[in-house]
Amino acid sequence: MSAALSKDEQSERTRKALIGVAREMFTEQGYAQTATEEIVRRAGVTRGALYYHYRDKAALFKAVFEEERTALIQAVLERIQAAEGDTWQRFVVTGCHAFIEYASSPSVRRIVHTDGPAVLDWVTLQQSGPGLMLLRTVFTRLMAEGLIEEQPVESLARLAWAMLFEASVYIGQAGDSAEAREEVLDTLLRLIAGLRLAP
Repeated sequence: MSAALSKDEQSERTRKALIGVAREMFTEQGYAQTATEEIVRRAGVTRGALYYHYRDKAALFKAVFEEERTALIQAVLERIQAAEGDTWQRFVVTGCHAFIEYASSPSVRRIVHTDGPAVLDWVTLQQSGPGLMLLRTVFTRLMAEGLIEEQPVESLARLAWAMLFEASVYIGQAGDSAEAREEVLDTLLRLIAGLRLAP
């Protein structure tokens, strides 16, 4: 017989169940059409458990939003690490391709780039610990190898994140449009190529 779960383990299991169900429902139905009663029913928990972890539906949505965006950045990082080619090809070209690909998935499109701007405040939308960290790493590496000019990394990372965020919002609002994805990807690569120093 397995040992009984500790209070902390049970709490974490409940939290994961709520996040998992909410993610599915927010993706399928959107924030406005998703009822907390149905989330609780599908997750197999009580309303009290929901409100113990999250103040309201908006707080639950914010948690799902942040997990989804963190997963997006992790997926991009893994693609970069597995890529072949020189530093520019791996960090810039592969990175941009991966970001646009994952930003176009149904859950990211709906949760992060369609409902996110409608539900969350601007500060929350613009913050991205994992995203900014990855961009700082990318630009630091490009500078170290003499591929772009030395400049303040933080300013560059934040401006690049704003550009990527707006690009993905555009894709999300365009729906499942291959044309929008190609247009955005081409524009992103052209803009970033403008930073590259001549060999």
